Amino acid sequence: MPPFLTGKTVLLTRPRRQAEQSRPLFEAEGARVLIQPVQEILPAGPPVPEAIAPETLAAVDRVIFSSANGVIFFLAALSEADRDGGGRFDLLRRIPLAAVGPGTERELARAGFRADVVPACHSAEGLAEALEGEARRGGRFLSVRGDRGRKVLRERLTAAGGSVDELSVYRAVEIKKPDGEIVRLMDSGRIDYTLVTSSATAAGAVRLFGESLRYTKLVAISPLTASALERAGFPAALEAAEATVEGMLDALRPT
Repeated sequence: MPPFLTGKTVLLTRPRRQAEQSRPLFEAEGARVLIQPVQEILPAGPPVPEAIAPETLAAVDRVIFSSANGVIFFLAALSEADRDGGGRFDLLRRIPLAAVGPGTERELARAGFRADVVPACHSAEGLAEALEGEARRGGRFLSVRGDRGRKVLRERLTAAGGSVDELSVYRAVEIKKPDGEIVRLMDSGRIDYTLVTSSATAAGAVRLFGESLRYTKLVAISPLTASALERAGFPAALEAAEATVEGMLDALRPT
């Protein structure tokens, strides 16, 4: 079967590191791939030392990762802190881990860690549902996240009887101005599909491109992202059945 995206142009709007990882999936199907991040992801700053002290980690029943970026910046913080010989990486290998979805799970695997909980529904709600049993038993969780986002996970696990400490390890900084050539292509309707991978990315795409988004087909990674686009007045043309980039690629596949 020939590549089904031959002659099509696909715009990836997620942070550049993740977009570059996703690029080959679409190029393998013949697409011309453009990348225009709407946010830059940066370290949140050094964590409060007590938050990743060996004695703090040793008291945690599970570490929860809500994104691949959380994995990257948390492990970087541990590596920096471990210069004191605290053995934090060794401790982490003995703590059960949870990942919000396959991308986050893969990022852990690249670093030699395994998530034993990955919910079928790749969202904060899915994580909360998967971990509520542990919370009811009084589980203590460390939730690794960015500086933005919803409080669903903390609220639900706390309501179930768990204890949740949140640790912000990265921050999202808005890209102020899009690439001029990508704007020109968007304005002229020559970008066939624009992939939107979160509510924050939806807001960023609307901010950067505005009404020009009506000249492209928006592809949402999840119902939550589709709702964010709908509220902004730019309904998604397609929605992934599975909340992954692979799911978004499948949504583009001819039926």
